[in-house]
Amino acid sequence: MKTFEHEVLTFDANDKKSFAGMQETLREWGAAGYEVVSVVGTSVNSSNFTVFLKREQPSIELGAAQ
Repeated sequence: MKTFEHEVLTFDANDKKSFAGMQETLREWGAAGYEVVSVVGTSVNSSNFTVFLKREQPSIELGAAQ
């Protein structure tokens, strides 16, 4: 059965520098095997974002552990 790890990140991307930082952070998480599942704007002007990520955990073979 597949199992997953989850992470939740929050960003304030109200200017180009903040937006670039968000992109770089998401690239790093992607390189670590995470994928974005959902993005939600969490402010009225949508400059704040909550990003939900997941990655599959390696499966453990029951027979191999013995």
